[in-house]
Amino acid sequence: MQTELIALQGPDRALCAVTDTRLFELADGRELAWTEFGVRDGAPVVAFHGSTGSRYHFASLSDVAASKGARLIAPDRPGYGHSAYDSARSYESWARDVGRLADHLGIDRFAVIGHSSGGPNAAGCARFLGDRLVGCAIVSGLAPPEANISKHEMMRSNRIAQRVAPVAPRLMSAMVGAGLRQGSRAPEKALAWMSRTLPACEVAVIERPEIRASLRDDLARPSSTAGRAAVQDLRLELRPWGFCLREIAISVHVWHGDSDRNVVVESGIYLANEIPDATLHKVPREGHWLYFDHFHEILDSMTS
Repeated sequence: MQTELIALQGPDRALCAVTDTRLFELADGRELAWTEFGVRDGAPVVAFHGSTGSRYHFASLSDVAASKGARLIAPDRPGYGHSAYDSARSYESWARDVGRLADHLGIDRFAVIGHSSGGPNAAGCARFLGDRLVGCAIVSGLAPPEANISKHEMMRSNRIAQRVAPVAPRLMSAMVGAGLRQGSRAPEKALAWMSRTLPACEVAVIERPEIRASLRDDLARPSSTAGRAAVQDLRLELRPWGFCLREIAISVHVWHGDSDRNVVVESGIYLANEIPDATLHKVPREGHWLYFDHFHEILDSMTS
């Protein structure tokens, strides 16, 4: 499946209007899927969704990307959406996949953004693709296990998942997969459950029509391997990452809300303290999805 971008003529430049997902085959035969938003000839930014999201994670931000002159390239990470599951995935192997996607698109230099579980993947790109990156932002991202971040303020469901995934990955995969299938059949019920369990600052975000529509798209299209991919994310996050944060040689902007109960703010503080050239943006009264309100600032931070 491959469709070209449609150029919508505007006064200054062409916007990205994507009619379908685009795919290409990696050297090992896996397919990697992505969608683009923003400006067709803009500054390239590769954006990594969280778990259990997809390329639609950033759909509601297309206008923001366009206003900032950004070409937002949103891939499905392995096992999510239309991207093939990679049983041998690591943060280094994902960085290689991103480099090959950039090569496929004829892009030499680009920026990366990672939200939530996409955060360690962005950090991996900063470590292993640093010579190709013009900027990196980690938004509501996790810290590595050596940080020993307290889980006391974390949502109960996350605490349980982090305990079960390392010792019973098949059980956890089946549970997550069943939940995703149920959510795809009744996305409004899934959103209602989120509204009952999330902090008030998060609920205010997901109640917005454009964001609700984007989340509904994510919920309605789970891949058959999304449960496995989500558990793989957890297991990767909870064991050594394969690199040291102090090895990152480029500038990184760390964004975190101080009301985040999905990934607590201490994770962002740790990342900013350990990465040699990092700037912490601690956002008051914001939760896990702060990027919806601050995406323009996040894009600006990587080019300032």
